Amino acid sequence: MSNPSLLYTIVDAFTSTPFSGNPASVIILPSSHHSLPSESLLRIAAEFNLSETAFLIPQTSASPSTLRYGLRWFTPTVEVPLCGHATLASARVIFSTPEGQQVDKLEFETLSGTLIASKVPGGSGGIELDFPASALDELASADELAQVSEVVSGAAGGGVSVRGVRKAGFFLLVEVDPGFDLEGAAVDANQFLKFPFDAIILTSSRPSSFRPNARFISRVFGPRSGIAEDPVTGAAHCVLAPYWSQVLDIPSGAVIEARQASKRGGDLDLIWEKENGRVRIQGNAVVTMRGELYL
Repeated sequence: MSNPSLLYTIVDAFTSTPFSGNPASVIILPSSHHSLPSESLLRIAAEFNLSETAFLIPQTSASPSTLRYGLRWFTPTVEVPLCGHATLASARVIFSTPEGQQVDKLEFETLSGTLIASKVPGGSGGIELDFPASALDELASADELAQVSEVVSGAAGGGVSVRGVRKAGFFLLVEVDPGFDLEGAAVDANQFLKFPFDAIILTSSRPSSFRPNARFISRVFGPRSGIAEDPVTGAAHCVLAPYWSQVLDIPSGAVIEARQASKRGGDLDLIWEKENGRVRIQGNAVVTMRGELYL
């Protein structure tokens, strides 16, 4: 008797070029495995050892023009409440199926509520995610701001001037001076374990050599979640889009080009809908691998 197995797909998200962007493993669980416990899903994610593994369970949709799935995301060490690149990767996998080719919209039931993925009109192959915008809060005290400046400067080897700090859920956003080469800097992510946040966003208005029209660049570090640096982080842009829209006076509804300046790198187009409290995130994704995982 053969061992049970699951089919998986590896997708590079927020890129149209293989071996760049952020890779995620996507598994559509068959009915025989819908009841796999969280511990098993976490072990599977640890086996892939990518920043995220997405698990999907088909659900009944109220509309014939929409497919509906339950969606959960796991790093190699924890389940997370929201993940943009693994949602984009999941949408790419589903839209590539015979059923997915017949629809333009997907609904995902997640720990962060219902998320929508849609095909970008025009035949570009792009996908748009409709995510909740993050509420931004300032740090309460001068001591906290001083600690942020000290830790960030230490992580980047010194000489970093902090221009703005915001907290948003499990994210801490730190804007650094554009004179600092954020794109090329060597950053010691372990220094960020001193913060009580799961993910640290460093961001700057410094131009990107890879995307000259980008209004801002960013890098995201998550050592508390087992991710030293995340290559491209869709969920972080639910923080970045409202922040930079306010700093740069970009009107609600305008398209914002962004670049996540990790070694692999990735490109995102963002639309902050201030009145609705939403961020629309557009990007591409490319399949790089398919296989079978034996349990």
